[in-house]
Amino acid sequence: MAKKKIGIYGVLESTANNKVEDLYLIVDESAIAFSVKNNIANTYQCFEYFVNDPENIGWNQLVAYLQNNSKLIQNTYANIYFVMNNSSYMVTKKYNIADHLLYKNELSLLHEVSPEEEVQLAPLANDKMLVYSIPDHLNTLLTRSFPMGKWHHYTEFLLHHPKDGVNVTMFNNNFCVVIHQEGQLKLINHFKVGGDDQNTYTLLNTCSNAGIVPNVFSLTIAGFDAEQLNWIKTLQRYFADTTILMAPNEGIGINLNKEYPHHIYAPYFIF
Repeated sequence: MAKKKIGIYGVLESTANNKVEDLYLIVDESAIAFSVKNNIANTYQCFEYFVNDPENIGWNQLVAYLQNNSKLIQNTYANIYFVMNNSSYMVTKKYNIADHLLYKNELSLLHEVSPEEEVQLAPLANDKMLVYSIPDHLNTLLTRSFPMGKWHHYTEFLLHHPKDGVNVTMFNNNFCVVIHQEGQLKLINHFKVGGDDQNTYTLLNTCSNAGIVPNVFSLTIAGFDAEQLNWIKTLQRYFADTTILMAPNEGIGINLNKEYPHHIYAPYFIF
């Protein structure tokens, strides 16, 4: 069955007349995380992390479990963000006509989009559009508990804070690579996590496809665990320098970092 892997709680200050916290509900392929941020203090106040049983198919059992076991569902929030984190997305040019069908057809060329999925659009800088799809049944499951929730894609937040170099964000089953050069997006893509050699080949081949030479670029990594430490050490040999992103020490970060290495859950504190 599904289980709660982490639950760390600070003081929440929102009231019906003074809502100061936002909830980010991040949906991975096999996990759902709750990250609560106080917008006044700019700190994260609560964090829950639920993982699905490998034998469960879909999100039904996981969502049912967190509905009964999350301590954050009944709280008051200023905004609720559903954050999809999967590989079913693309960045394309912004059309003059706001026609979802044009974007849906283009997305379908890269990823299979079923009739039971809704295409979402997020405008980006430089006349670009982020296009992604949300399964209808997942939307139904989450809006039952969070009627105010609005969908975003995880890559949307990565692209709003561009950083020159090669940026790798690790999750349980996949990792996202974002490459910027002179402030311009060169490439963004998700890849399945494999063995160290496969991951190294994937990343270096991605750099080659983007037309960059790794040894003159910086590498930034977030979210790897102890089993991937040797892979990180291998990658460092190919890049000019390497930065490991850490979870913040403020707010609940103090307690989180006592129990887990600072970098493992850093991807859930980028908002």
